[in-house]
Amino acid sequence: MQQLGFKLLNDISWVKPNPPPNLSCRYFTHATETLIWAARDKKSRHTFNYKLMKETNRGKQMKSVWEIKPPEPWEKRFGKHPTQKPVALLERILLASSNQGDLVLDPFSGSGTTVVAALRTRRTAVALELSYEYLTLTVQRLSSELVRVALSLTTIQFSLDPVSDPVDRSCRGRLPRRAPLRSHLDHVSAKLQLVQQECRFHFIGRHNRAVIFSVLAPTLDDALQQFRSHGHSDSDALFIIKTETQIFLA
Repeated sequence: MQQLGFKLLNDISWVKPNPPPNLSCRYFTHATETLIWAARDKKSRHTFNYKLMKETNRGKQMKSVWEIKPPEPWEKRFGKHPTQKPVALLERILLASSNQGDLVLDPFSGSGTTVVAALRTRRTAVALELSYEYLTLTVQRLSSELVRVALSLTTIQFSLDPVSDPVDRSCRGRLPRRAPLRSHLDHVSAKLQLVQQECRFHFIGRHNRAVIFSVLAPTLDDALQQFRSHGHSDSDALFIIKTETQIFLA
């Protein structure tokens, strides 16, 4: 690195807890990979978000040996690349060595993990890839990441005395004429009385993709304050789902 004019900042070891087996049985199982962190030249001022890395590591200084699982099944649902890296690994790299809005270059994009991680961490990315197959895979992954979930439960209407509609159609006689369903619902809605209304926010975890916190709150700002007061940081959540529920009495 020094001969090429770069300034070596760190070499980081990525440990794979569940590495793929060595099929030749002639070597040790390859359970680590080396990441080189370097600057352009000796005068370069590099970015290192020390506080964020310490917070991510539960208040302790982040070491140069990282134990991160290989790509999980959900990361390969559109296809896979033979040297695909986990999103968690690229997210940590970008969060540690860049800031929001920075430009990230990946000259060998592969399945597009760097671009996906840049999108999640609010960076701008430029990716280069020769294979049309892997470019297509990257586009599919990005398209799925751009989807935003919005759930809204407004009104449920039901009746404890439903309009009669016999299931048995074998009767040849004339069935009793019943009122149209639409007019029946209109009649019911005119008498509705709101008895309960609530707004709930669900925080989806960045790493485990599950609900890590749920709270009743009138606004998103209030929900975020409660999220932080329970020991979470904003970076813990990948996205937030808002649900609104209204219960009416007919």
